[in-house]
Amino acid sequence: MAVRILAGRYELNERIGEGGMAVVFRSRDRLLDRNVAIKILRPEYTKDLMFIDSFRKESQLAASIVDPNIVNVYDVGKEGNIYYIVMELVEGEPLSDIIKREAPLDPRRAVSITRQIAMALSTAHKHQLIHRDVKPHNILISEGDTAKISDFGIAIKVDPSEAMSTERKDSVMGSIHYFSPEQARGAYVDERSDIYSLGIVLYEMLTGQVPFDGETAVEVALKHMNEPMVPPSRLNPDIPQDLEDIIMKATAKIQTNRYASADEMITDLSFVKYSRPSDYAVSLAKGTADRDTDEKSDETPEEKRARIRAEKRAERRKKLLRKLGIGVGVVALIVALVLIIGKIITRGNSRSFPAPYLIGMTYNEALTYLKDFDLKAEIELELISEEPAGTIISQSPVEDTMVKPGQTIKVNVSRGADANAVPVLAGKTQAGAKNALEALGYKLGEVRGEKSDTVPKGFVISQDPEAGSVVEPGSSVSIVVSLGPDESGDKQSLVTVPPLTGKTLDVARIEITKAGLKLGNVTEQQSTTVLAGIIISQSLSPGSQAEKDTAVDLIISTGPPAPKEGRVKITIDYSKAKEDSFQVTVTLQDGDTSSNVFVEKRTRTSPSDSLELRGMSQNAKVRIVFAYESGSIDNAFEYTVDFQAGTVK
Repeated sequence: MAVRILAGRYELNERIGEGGMAVVFRSRDRLLDRNVAIKILRPEYTKDLMFIDSFRKESQLAASIVDPNIVNVYDVGKEGNIYYIVMELVEGEPLSDIIKREAPLDPRRAVSITRQIAMALSTAHKHQLIHRDVKPHNILISEGDTAKISDFGIAIKVDPSEAMSTERKDSVMGSIHYFSPEQARGAYVDERSDIYSLGIVLYEMLTGQVPFDGETAVEVALKHMNEPMVPPSRLNPDIPQDLEDIIMKATAKIQTNRYASADEMITDLSFVKYSRPSDYAVSLAKGTADRDTDEKSDETPEEKRARIRAEKRAERRKKLLRKLGIGVGVVALIVALVLIIGKIITRGNSRSFPAPYLIGMTYNEALTYLKDFDLKAEIELELISEEPAGTIISQSPVEDTMVKPGQTIKVNVSRGADANAVPVLAGKTQAGAKNALEALGYKLGEVRGEKSDTVPKGFVISQDPEAGSVVEPGSSVSIVVSLGPDESGDKQSLVTVPPLTGKTLDVARIEITKAGLKLGNVTEQQSTTVLAGIIISQSLSPGSQAEKDTAVDLIISTGPPAPKEGRVKITIDYSKAKEDSFQVTVTLQDGDTSSNVFVEKRTRTSPSDSLELRGMSQNAKVRIVFAYESGSIDNAFEYTVDFQAGTVK
């Protein structure tokens, strides 16, 4: 059977793996005489620019870092409609196969594998690279239990300055059983998101199962966001207490409660006391293990304490109301008095004062209430609860804790008892609301702007249907988004500017007319990132308010400038060869295309050769290799060529 050769040097010998996007072959590099693994993009994706971009990005990101626990990337190229990545060949098997066959693994072995992957993530994170898909299928275990992580196909570079953003416009990506709560929400991801996934992998190695499972991806995602994790020692009492503590910290639902870095996790993994049994194992030995199947037995200590405090608070409030026989009118009077007293406290004490009680309010009600105290609110988690959807069920700091003006009180709100009901959209931007709806199978409907003195600009004021409503899958949910305080004094003449970037001119013209505006100047601009005919930018910001009939100017892409073929000359000096006789190979990588442009036998005394190379790229690579009869290889020369400028470096 004929052997397929790529780029004149790579023999494809046998298929050794495959995934959703690509197939992996065991191969041989003829030029360097070594075995490699070659990942080839599946044919059905070679016409999809998104997949091609993801495939190319994987090679660039993975090649940018070097670590003994990360699979090395040697080369990337394109031949015809075949896109490929040349990688280090790891003789071993995926961790997922080992777990399936041998789990639960010995704690010492599980810790060793976890430490190696944590070290790989530490290196990636120091390059601001977040893997986003840490799972056993992407971890290769070779002889001697050496672990290497692979598949950077959905990894991203992060900007640390974005860490305080409340929303991120990333789509939800990752593997459902391993990704973090913030990935499930489509929110900002950072190093701690990878740490969460690694904690899930460690959990699975020690128990043989993932902590959250379900019939649908949405069900599993909601469990990551809302449900407490069953401590792994309940499934495997042989897990040391130190190791269980590491897992529970790594997989905390709130990012700030996890390890701040992979290095912190590595330190704790290095000092596990394997002789120290878990608390559950001790209680099991004494015959006192709690076998209650009530879901409250799975609460973490923090969650249990918060629930008990909330229940006691609610009970105290109910008893007080029953004792005093307070009616609705009197309750309203008390609330009014509290607001007045709150103003007095705030104005009279600029240093600190007791935090107000927010439980039972909606988020937007809390924003209005806290404004009188010069305080802010921020939703941290949405939890499944019997309380009405959208109401606050816990807060931090708790009531009566001393706070200062300008401080933010973080709250957890109920999303109702039905996990598939319409989610809470208050506290989210339009992009965040869209992600939350799509994660549950709903669609974002009409978006309307409205002035608000309490809800920050760009955040949801209200929604229809209301949070907690049970409607048909695929239904649309309309939202009202805050336009900020009304400072114009004239609401009737203002209209909301629609988002136009990413659309064609014909579509934009319809949207502009529908909004009550008019099309202004249309200018063209070259772009290497936006397709021809698509709008790059607009003069009025989407969601902003403008007078009716205001002109909206647009800039439209004409696509990238047409590249022209350039020519350069290089000279090969054979006098620098280390042996008398050898084969010389000149390889040119021009963009996605890699090819051997010159292959000849020469001697050290041969006259130098002058080659004219043609290409399009501004960053082409030329490599000249001498392969000697003794079997040794000499990377004699390497150049960077700018064909557009006609320069060689």
